[in-house]
Amino acid sequence: MGRILFIRVSAATYDERAVQKVWPKLCALVWPDVFAGGAGSPADSVRKVMGSPVRGVLELVDTLVEHLRFGDLTNDQKSALAPFADTLASQRERLDVALGNRDVSAAHALTNSIEDALDDAEKACPAA
Repeated sequence: MGRILFIRVSAATYDERAVQKVWPKLCALVWPDVFAGGAGSPADSVRKVMGSPVRGVLELVDTLVEHLRFGDLTNDQKSALAPFADTLASQRERLDVALGNRDVSAAHALTNSIEDALDDAEKACPAA
């Protein structure tokens, strides 16, 4: 680590199309303007890289948790997905800590846990 420059391990989605392919119902739920052809997007918590929104795994987690806590979901969607909100939020927070601490093995384990939780949420997600 330099005097001014800080080194940090990071996590990024290398293929955003894979996110939509693996979790299509969740993507359609949280980004209806992009993946379901619907009008209007939720308060997009997607970060932008070179002017384009990034819709990766971590952005899916952040947006899904935001929708579950504050969003305009149907009662069926809320009840089906509510069990995943705290788990995903906690894992996301722990991942940030592991990355900040440059703990690659913990970060790797958490990425697997996050993806497993998203798999379970996708199965539980009612069709749009």
